[in-house]
Amino acid sequence: MRILGRIFKGSLEHDVFARTKIIIDHAASANKLLVETINGENNIDTIHEIERLADKEVFEITSSITSGAIAPNLIDDMMQFVNMQDDIVDTIFNLSRTIVRFRKTKKEMDSFTKSKLLDLSELTNSALVLLYEMHKVNTLAEAQRLRSKIKLVEQKGDELKDALLEYAYSAKLDFKSFYYVQDVAYLSDDVLDRCEDTSDMIASIMRSIIT
Repeated sequence: MRILGRIFKGSLEHDVFARTKIIIDHAASANKLLVETINGENNIDTIHEIERLADKEVFEITSSITSGAIAPNLIDDMMQFVNMQDDIVDTIFNLSRTIVRFRKTKKEMDSFTKSKLLDLSELTNSALVLLYEMHKVNTLAEAQRLRSKIKLVEQKGDELKDALLEYAYSAKLDFKSFYYVQDVAYLSDDVLDRCEDTSDMIASIMRSIIT
């Protein structure tokens, strides 16, 4: 975060905030591969490797946070902030795994579900771009503006999730397909929820420091 980067210049907090952008990069890479997975590819091993790289980054960052060099009033918030971003990568991986497992039952994803999942992945990409921009803001007002945009993206995701759930209950699906549509709807929504939660935490950290 540019404004926090100036405040924390030369401190461990500055390093933590700089490194958390790497986790967003991992999430964006995983989401790109998720789109390919939805379209029929099997990228689960590569996505899993990205998830492991994110976990490694999180472990190193949290070790720095708990080393005692971070301001005590920021430790809890920064730990939560880092873990929230990691949850985005984890959930994208879990969604990809659910899709691949369903395909292994020799079932093809129906066109409606596929279309909605692609739309949700596009929304995830938009949310991740906005999160990355939040790391570079110069004012709290800018952070709040981007946070509001992420909230709107998440609300669009809720509409798509509801459409998938309505489809699951109204279409004549077999047992496995019914639960599959439910699972991917909730997991896709969880990705966007975690993006929104992360934006809330960024704004909260900024408010606690500069107000």
